[in-house]
Parts: sequence; structure tokens; C-alpha cells
Amino acid sequence: NNNNNNSNLAAVCIAHKNMMMLVVIMSLAVFACKGPVQALPFPAPNFNNCNNYQGCCPAPYNGTISEKLYVFDRKLPMRTRPAAHLLDDAYIAKYQRAYRLLKALPDSDPRSWKNQAKLHCAYCDAAFNFDVLTSSGRSSTMRFEVHYGWMFLPWHRFFLYFHERILAKLLGDDDTFALPFWNWDNQSPDPPLANVIPLAFANPMYDNKVQSSLYDERRSRCTKWPNLIDLQFVLECANQTLELQTSLRQWNNRLMYTQLVTAAPISRLFFGESYKLGSTPGRGAGTLEVAPHGTVHVWTGDPNATIPFSDMGILQYAAYDPIFYAHHGNIDRLWEVWKSLPGGNRKDLSQADYLKTQFLFYDENAALVKVQISQALNINNFRYNYEDVPNSWIHEGSDAASAPCFPASTSEINEMIFNTPPLSTKNFTTFANSSITFRVRRPVEKQLHREEVLVIRSLKLGKALGFILNAFLYFPTANPTTPITCIEFFGKPGGTEFSPDLPDSKMEWRLALGYKLQSLGMDQFSHVVVTLVQLGLPQIIQLKNAQIVYFDE
Repeated sequence: NNNNNNSNLAAVCIAHKNMMMLVVIMSLAVFACKGPVQALPFPAPNFNNCNNYQGCCPAPYNGTISEKLYVFDRKLPMRTRPAAHLLDDAYIAKYQRAYRLLKALPDSDPRSWKNQAKLHCAYCDAAFNFDVLTSSGRSSTMRFEVHYGWMFLPWHRFFLYFHERILAKLLGDDDTFALPFWNWDNQSPDPPLANVIPLAFANPMYDNKVQSSLYDERRSRCTKWPNLIDLQFVLECANQTLELQTSLRQWNNRLMYTQLVTAAPISRLFFGESYKLGSTPGRGAGTLEVAPHGTVHVWTGDPNATIPFSDMGILQYAAYDPIFYAHHGNIDRLWEVWKSLPGGNRKDLSQADYLKTQFLFYDENAALVKVQISQALNINNFRYNYEDVPNSWIHEGSDAASAPCFPASTSEINEMIFNTPPLSTKNFTTFANSSITFRVRRPVEKQLHREEVLVIRSLKLGKALGFILNAFLYFPTANPTTPITCIEFFGKPGGTEFSPDLPDSKMEWRLALGYKLQSLGMDQFSHVVVTLVQLGLPQIIQLKNAQIVYFDE
């Protein structure tokens, strides 16, 4: 009897919903129901209930945590975060002193250098768990992970803010100190170069007298001057000739344009998939998180270290390199840049479960304070802005600056569609070589003012370091040497070692199609032909159930 079943289900869900209210207050568990009750926002984790085999747990707290949210100091003067490659000697001297003071704090101080790094590791490597009681009455454990989902950008904004305030407190400079940002997306060939390791971080000695507090010996040879950054980097570092550096600038501009403009015209694609208390973590990263965020981390870490790719390239150790904070300063700046770009639906997420998700941080006075994502959306709350720098990739990496690498007539495209098989919806297709090509049917009716998106919902991924792909449209012969400056390039799905160890079938790849199809002049075809190209170490990937859907935001 469907009516009786629905009544029983409704009664169960109401009971579970009442229990959820108590659980949020206690921050202990979630009671998830498969009926109409939705998942809840994450409450702040309990620092004294941390479990991590890598030793990532933050400093415990014995005081009372206020139920009230942290109040930002609106009386602070507006501070400008400077570009690291433009710092003058006086600022570098202050910056060096700030990190010397931070590294001198004892580990008993929750603000210490080591505890800052452990705090990052705890939030980003599933040190906090929540007990979950499912609708069947079974208890399970849910891990808390801020990567590969919509928490990534706001959590790191808070983390940098409190790190910055701690440094300012140690300096006795609350009013003016601001963290520099590493402007690696700026490909200008004019000195001082922005797309290299900034000089303030590059030298092991400061002023030829004392050890630099900004230097980390565990960095790749790729980072040695005058090597330019490679925003596509996976595993290998090539010797950079002048010809290669010219190409790197072009590729970097192209990647930036794709990841922030054509691949992220709406919020869901830019921020990543939802992650609520009771849902599956790590279902899909936003475009900025996979690359350039992840690729800069791996490019910087030392592959020959005792733990390969530490510090920056391994999540557990990433925040032990001072350049981590400058790197994430640029990620934070690009969040603001993305919202200012024309076209699409470029606005912050507005779902209540997102806005009410909470975190704990130690402030500059070593007090444990509570914040929630809704506070992170207005950068003015934090009383900082960013030095104005050119975002030349908006023009130099655009489709207008690119050319087709696989030109084809209408009849050739139709023949390509006919000869290309679709992915199975029942069985996984194994993708173990350098590339795979498949077709996907487009919806018959176009939906104006909504974004057409390719979604691959069922994945089984390998665990090799540096897993990342290039995606091309109507380019079946694309391979690992095909440059992303080809106009057919339309996204970079995949993951790096930052991808959590999650149930494989829950991760998704989502790639925007609308703008690219118009740019290619191929919006009239009934199917798209997609080629995915593996970069780095080939590994076994299994995928199925590719379809095209429309998203609102």
C-alpha cells in the first residue's frame, strides 16, 4: 500500500528530523533519511575528538567554545595583500621576521608553526569523523574533508585569514600587515617575473646573513630559477629552453582561461559538488581546485624527498612550506576575479546547507573561535583586498586566440559521431591507455539560460600520484602531446594526490559544453564526441553513464 508506506516513511523522517536538531547542538551525529528530509550543514568539529594516523590532529582545547560566531573587527583598516614578486626590501624584512617569530613559538601554543600545519592537515585529510545513524538504524562513520567539494574555497579563506592575524599579532602590526600572494597566473615576460618562485622564497639565506624563514629545502628542481611554473604539471620536470618557456606561457594562459571562463560559467562547476552532513564526501572538485591549484602544489613539492613530493605536493605536509600561504592567497584572489568575469551565472552559492557549515580556528589570541561559510562570502568582512595585477589570460588564453587542431566539415563530424561508440550504461568501460573517445547524445530540447554540462557519474579511479586528464571535443586523435592551445580543449577533469580515498562510484566529472560548442560552431549536432587524454603515469580508469544535463547554477 503506497499510502501506508509513504505515511510510515514520513513518520520515520519526522522522528529523525527531531533527532537531527539535538545532534546539531551536540555536534555528535547525523540521522539521515531517504525520504524528503535533506542532509544538514556540518557543525564545527570537536578538536578533542580527532583521529588521524598521520599525526595531523590540531592542538586540543580545554576551554569553553562560544556558541556565538566569531565577530570580525570592522574597525581594522583595509589592508592590501601585495603580489609577492613586487615586494620591496622593507616588506620582505617584515615578512621574514613574522615567520621567524611564528617558528619560535613552542608547540604548546596552538598558534605555532607546527600546529598551523597540523590544523590544515586535520581538516584536509579526514582527521575529524562524525557518527552517522542511517535510516535503517545502522551506525557508520562519516569523514570530514574540505577538498573535492564546495568547502574548499571558503575553508582556505578562513585559514589564511587567521594565519595572517597571528603573524600580525606577533609583529605588533595589526593595522598594516597582510600576506603576499604568489601571482603565478601572470605570464608576463617583463621583469620582475610573477610566474616563478618569488625571490623572497627562493633563497636559502636572507640578506646573505641568516637562514631564510621563507625557504623550504623540500622543493622540486622545477622551482629553481629561472624555471617558469607549469600549470599543467603532473610528474616530470623538463629542461626549460626559451622555446619551451614561450609555449609554457601560452599553455598557462590557456589553462587559466578554460578553468575560470569556459569551464566554469556557473557556480556549481566553479565551487564543486555539495557536501553535507550525511552525504558522500569528495564527489567532485571545482575547476580551480583540480588545476591550477593542485598542479601548483605538485610542481612545487620535491619528488626526490624521503616522502616524494613533500612538502607542498603532499597534503599532510603542504602547509609546512611558507609558500603554501602565498599560493592559496592567489587562489583566494582568483575567487574574486571569477565573480567579476562577464557571462554565465558567476555568483556565490546560496544553499542553506552550504552557508551554515561551520569550522573552528585558533585566532591571534589563541582562542578557539567558530565561523561559518556565510561569513566568508564578503571579502570586506576580512578587511583586506588584493593589489591590482593584470589578468592577461582573459584575452591571451581565450578561444579567439586559439585555432582548431582538427578541423572537420559537417559531413565529417556526422561520420565521426556515427563511428564513435557511446559509453555503456550497464558495464564499466576500461580506460588504461593514453586516451579514450566516446559519443554522448545531447538533449533534444535546448534550455535557454541554463548551462549544458557533460556529466560522468560512475567512476573507478586509480590511486597513482598526479592523476589528471585533458578533455577535447570532436578531436578523436588527441593524445598526450596535443597542446591545450587547440580550440577543441574544453576542460581538465581528474584529480591529484589530494583526491581523498573515497568510494569510487560516488565521484563525478562535470564539464561545461555550451560556450565551447558555440565557439567551435558545432552547436547543431545531435551528439558530442569526447576524447579524454591521460597525462603522467597511465593508470586503469573505469567509467560509465555519461550524459548531458542542464544546470541552473
